[in-house]
Amino acid sequence: MRLETGDITFDNKPHSGRIGIELDNDVQINECSDWTVTGASARDMYIMVLFDVMVILILLLSLLLCTRSVKAGVLLQFEYAAFFSRRHSKRVSFSERMEFISGWYILIIISDVLTITGSLLKIIIQLKAMASYDLCSILLGTGTMFVWIGVLRFMGYLKKYNILIITLRAAFPNVIRFSCCAAMIYLGYCFCGWIVLGPYHTKFRTLNVVSESLFSLINGDDMFSTFKNMQQKSYVVWLFSRLYLYTFVSLFIYMVLSLFITLITDTYDTMKHQGLDGEHASDLQAFIMQCKDLPESGRFSVNETRFLMCCCSHSKGDIGVFVTQDVRL
Repeated sequence: MRLETGDITFDNKPHSGRIGIELDNDVQINECSDWTVTGASARDMYIMVLFDVMVILILLLSLLLCTRSVKAGVLLQFEYAAFFSRRHSKRVSFSERMEFISGWYILIIISDVLTITGSLLKIIIQLKAMASYDLCSILLGTGTMFVWIGVLRFMGYLKKYNILIITLRAAFPNVIRFSCCAAMIYLGYCFCGWIVLGPYHTKFRTLNVVSESLFSLINGDDMFSTFKNMQQKSYVVWLFSRLYLYTFVSLFIYMVLSLFITLITDTYDTMKHQGLDGEHASDLQAFIMQCKDLPESGRFSVNETRFLMCCCSHSKGDIGVFVTQDVRL
């Protein structure tokens, strides 16, 4: 059964002489709990529910294994930091600590949680217990998006196709710092436009609309109408709007956006040259490379607790303790 209602709203709150008109058409769908009414087969419905249950069980297994791997990485990170602090009196940097925690596992965990929750809602909807389509679609859609992003992990095994991931990972800290500084200026323009131009321009009526309009201007969209639709009831405000828009466009398009692109391209060039000249090894990588013994060399031994020990020619005691902790985890 389908019910339709419509509301026409005349908004004169700004008292600017221009009344905004909004049409809201609300459609409500009331579904019956009887299977025969919808025209769907109960057998097909139960098959879909069984399929969703199988998907949930597989995702729960994936969630458990990824959580176990992340936990092992965190524990190994603490062992490595304590070892370096005790043996070398050095503090492990944050970037080296993050090498023990795989971001792909974090992405898979988030995707599994979203997909499991969305699948449970889908089962409830199919059983006619509730009708929350929007929340279910958001959870399943976001989980599917993260799954496809996770496919990029397999590109890491091909060096020529891994440049995007390496560039994003290297540029991420600088991008965050740059974005925080640019956001302060952006918020300042948002509040200024909302306070001054709100009563005279439809694109500056609310703070949310102001943010959307300014973001469109950064991307070069809808510029002419933004300038043209400014009411000239007050010459001072009209002159201010021109100064406001020109400075915003000049600042964010010609300076902020250009600097942002330059930041990414410089990181790309750096990663490209490192790939040609050889990537600089961190302390963690240099520490691992000290062990030259291959598994088939016969220099691995098993202790009483069945943990592998690595006997290296450089520092046997230190390396052996560290690898023991690695295998134990």
